[in-house]
Amino acid sequence: MTTEQYHKLIEEELEHTWILNLSMHFRDKSKREKLYFTYLQTPSQWRRVTISLDYRKYPANSLEADLSHLRFQRDKSATIYEAIRESLQDIQFYDTVTNLRLQTEDGRLHVHVVEDINEIINYPSLDLFQSIPCRHIAADAIKLDSHISGFVYKVNVNGQVLARKDIAKPEGVVNFVDQIRTLAQLHIFRFVIDLYGVVLSQDKKRVTGYLMPYCEGGALVDVIYDNDGKLPWPRRAKWARQIVIGLSQIHESGTIHGNLTLSKIALDDDDDISILGLGAQGMSVGWAPPEAELLIQSNQSVTLVQSMKSDIYQLGMVLWALASQTDEPESCVKPLQVTKEMGVPAWYKHIVEACLSLDPQQRPHTTSLLDMW
Repeated sequence: MTTEQYHKLIEEELEHTWILNLSMHFRDKSKREKLYFTYLQTPSQWRRVTISLDYRKYPANSLEADLSHLRFQRDKSATIYEAIRESLQDIQFYDTVTNLRLQTEDGRLHVHVVEDINEIINYPSLDLFQSIPCRHIAADAIKLDSHISGFVYKVNVNGQVLARKDIAKPEGVVNFVDQIRTLAQLHIFRFVIDLYGVVLSQDKKRVTGYLMPYCEGGALVDVIYDNDGKLPWPRRAKWARQIVIGLSQIHESGTIHGNLTLSKIALDDDDDISILGLGAQGMSVGWAPPEAELLIQSNQSVTLVQSMKSDIYQLGMVLWALASQTDEPESCVKPLQVTKEMGVPAWYKHIVEACLSLDPQQRPHTTSLLDMW
């Protein structure tokens, strides 16, 4: 095998075999890191793996030394994979979560294998979902196409392209169950993503994730970035109205979205909007409304201010992003301003400003926003 062929093989395996889902540093701010992976031992056998690394004291010319100087997590993933690739076939993986602690000693990389008891997920029983009209899909019927982000994947089920979302963390089970129930409840709405089915564990007694339609057009954040300010206004105005309709339907059903960002809105095959990610437990950095500022400063949970009013503020940020064709409104100086240079109608500017009101009580209801259109 030539060097070029080897690198192509590694790239292929990083897409379909060794997938980085998440990374985190420890709360004590020590120089340690934990990375979360999905390892496809076979096309139908998906293993959860965590990698523990300690950068506090390491020898020169070691894996830890190489990783400590890498900026991008994808580069770290590739470096780790190449270092342990030959060892993976000899590891006895746990059915739950396997932790690999990597440590260089005496010039050799040691892989310490244990069950990661802190990351074991108590998957909900299928019995909890028997009243929900959706398909039950066995894990071995799902084939990976590609990784989207986090614990979300583009997959193929009996020739149909779908998106699969798995439960990410042990503490997220209750919220995940709520997400599935919410999607089932909102399936009649045009601009809210539909629930295709739930993913079953190997014994077919528990639910490990759910399936939804794959949005071929991509996330709105990527669409705005890729078009670099060249999206025509009628197309953006159509999306904006569809987002307002979708959020209005969500609110009318008594549901709060919780984290309405550009990455939670996608385009389907018809270039229409699909709202994703309902029932979030937290808010993305930079997307919190002004009333959450004190909570953030005191390291308290922003879930305390998640409401329909916080949804409206985030809607304002989304609408502003469509006006300005900015893919990262969360990084822009607040308060966000609609300027003449953006070339949007006065009524649209009025809607954005109303949504972005500093006073939550002054933010309009979604139904009144539709009347302004």
